Amino acid sequence: MSSRASDVIEGYTTLASSMLERWSALASKAASKVDAGAYDATSAAEDAAAGATLAVEGAELWATWACEAVAKLTGVEGGPNIAKSQPFHAPAGAALELAEPLVKGPGLGQLPISAVTIEPPQLGSGDTLFTLRADGSGYRGATYVGKVNATTDAGTTTVTVWITIP
Repeated sequence: MSSRASDVIEGYTTLASSMLERWSALASKAASKVDAGAYDATSAAEDAAAGATLAVEGAELWATWACEAVAKLTGVEGGPNIAKSQPFHAPAGAALELAEPLVKGPGLGQLPISAVTIEPPQLGSGDTLFTLRADGSGYRGATYVGKVNATTDAGTTTVTVWITIP
């Protein structure tokens, strides 16, 4: 069992890593345009807007994390923010696996695979329904969309899924 302090440090590390990945992606995109000689005023305006959006989202996530950290360290936390999706259909007997993190829009944030559970991960021979369960603690409230790979002996089918984090 982990301590409150280690939970807070792990949460900070996850948040910092996520923000670093997003800033790195934005910087790489801009650098590739500069290297190709295709960076113009429109590109600069788009990058400035994307950077401002990312800064605001980062500040909001940091504030949320800080409040949760205080709650955890003082033992007053309200518990995880668990959400459950509507049922989705997949071929009977399929093994289910998230294909990618769930996203709330192009470049607008994601819910990592580690925060989402497929229930059940393996469908029975006569079962075709599954749901998603997600711990949305520390993530912005939104509807996140993604894909689940449903694999049977006949092959893999991709199922579009979504879950709303309050």
